[in-house]
Amino acid sequence: MKKFVSVLLVLAMVLAVTATAVAACNIKAGMWVEFKKDSPAYTAAKSSKKTNNVVAKGSYAECDKVCGKYARLIVNSASGIKRWFKTEDLKQAPEEGIEKVVWAKGGKGMSSKGYVYSSDKHLKGKYVKVSGHTNLRKTPSLHCKSQAVVEKCTMLKLTGRTGFDNRSCEWFEVCYKGKKLWLSMWYIKVKADGVAIQLYDKDGNKVDYYD
Repeated sequence: MKKFVSVLLVLAMVLAVTATAVAACNIKAGMWVEFKKDSPAYTAAKSSKKTNNVVAKGSYAECDKVCGKYARLIVNSASGIKRWFKTEDLKQAPEEGIEKVVWAKGGKGMSSKGYVYSSDKHLKGKYVKVSGHTNLRKTPSLHCKSQAVVEKCTMLKLTGRTGFDNRSCEWFEVCYKGKKLWLSMWYIKVKADGVAIQLYDKDGNKVDYYD
């Protein structure tokens, strides 16, 4: 009887380890995730050393890398801040969910910057045409210092990410000379009716629109 109980205990442990491994495998790089509970950040994968930064339940973020039972998440794209979290605290979120990290304790998340990010697969890889001489910025905000200046009719490739500043103005992340910068919607060429933003392919042909 004791041997039978021991076998059952070993089997239960194996199943638990397997379940944990499967859960970890469900979170992958490039995936949008949601926090199932308030979760502490870790200094590095497998370090088991918690920081004072705790992200609130219901927050969304993009996974940058997975290492065992830990996932590195982009908690502030504008500043390039990434933190490690246990995959058991995460679940897959809609790919076009809102990227918004709310800190329950410590740290600086998206919400503290006054703007919110989102992702739209429909935009990724498409191009927009600049409607006038304008600045490209590091974050979707007029308060951020200009990183580059582009001329009218410049074609810029979209990354698929958009942002709204505290004035509810929409911004688009674009690729420019190896950098990812932000372009205001007010400087993007629109369709003839002036309602939707005209999208192009890499050759400059009109392919679609965004409204």
